[in-house]
Amino acid sequence: MLPLSDPRSPVKATGLPRPPVLGALTSLRFLIALHVGFYHFVRPFRLWGPLASFFGAGYTGVSFFFLLSGFILTYAHAREYEAGRGSPRRFWIARFARIYPVYLLGVLSATYIYRGLLAFRIERVALIANVFMVQSWSSRLVRYFNVPAWSLSCEAFFYLLFPFLVLRLRRHARWASVLSIAGFVLLAMAAPAWGLLHYPAAGMHELPDAQAGYSNILRIRRIPLFALPEFLAGVSLGWMYVQHGVTARLSRVLAWGGGALLIAVLCVADRLPYVMLHNGLLIPLQCAVILGLCGHHGLTRLMSHRWLMLLGEASYSFYLFHLLLWDATVGRFHLQTNVATAVCAVVAIPVVALLLYRFVERPCRRLLLQRFASAPGVR
Repeated sequence: MLPLSDPRSPVKATGLPRPPVLGALTSLRFLIALHVGFYHFVRPFRLWGPLASFFGAGYTGVSFFFLLSGFILTYAHAREYEAGRGSPRRFWIARFARIYPVYLLGVLSATYIYRGLLAFRIERVALIANVFMVQSWSSRLVRYFNVPAWSLSCEAFFYLLFPFLVLRLRRHARWASVLSIAGFVLLAMAAPAWGLLHYPAAGMHELPDAQAGYSNILRIRRIPLFALPEFLAGVSLGWMYVQHGVTARLSRVLAWGGGALLIAVLCVADRLPYVMLHNGLLIPLQCAVILGLCGHHGLTRLMSHRWLMLLGEASYSFYLFHLLLWDATVGRFHLQTNVATAVCAVVAIPVVALLLYRFVERPCRRLLLQRFASAPGVR
């Protein structure tokens, strides 16, 4: 899971009212993180039977998170930047307090779990890169330690740029916002299309790193600059919702229709270009789902249940720790990697994630915000 902005943040320096929490989107975070988790838990996807393609496409959840991150950050901060009260420093401190404590705990946990690999120089360099959240800028370093954390390296880059780009992506007409999103979809597809043209085997299907062209495809998939259009599409979508909203009828159609189409595409994902799916091919359908879950109808009421929302809040910890816990327990107890073990994991690991959220993520965030509350430009 990628961390999103919380409209209930204790830092209320702008004097503007916080927008209401979009409960269904909070719950959506857990469902996406769960999809990513299943993707990692049983990699021989043939074991999934008729669901093999759906679970084998769990990597698309990261692209979904980039889009959702841009949307929620814009939804939470658009008005303060419009009013001229946005502070990059305040934004960065709030983001650091939100993501880094659990992220650092993940790095330390990975260092212990994979401690035998530290004998290699590349592993030690990768550890330093992970600490400073820059591992995704290297196709070599990104493959070590807590692999899912590569997306946080991208998010750190997005957070750095957000205060300077958010107002530049504001469009007053709805059609202009749609064109902006379409432009970012095309931009997101440019590098994957190049990769697919030059390395068709590695770009069409997920292949071992010995495959010709693998390193180039990996750069396209994970270097932050190539993932940026997905985040910016979310920012444009956020502005469209903030300025124009969405009717209950349209949101119902988008939620059910967009969700059904998205699931249908994921069920045939093994027939579509891997690198393009990974880098934003599904943005239009994901946009439909996000807007659909912003409205008021039966599905959003169901997904706003407090237990689902709590799991959504803990999904960041789930995302960062699910593979670490899987590797630690499967390796230590010599468990067989099958569907039954994966199901047990998705029952047990959310419990650990809830504990991390309650006793690490929230307290550390509160302490850091209190520590910096008196700093100039923060309060």
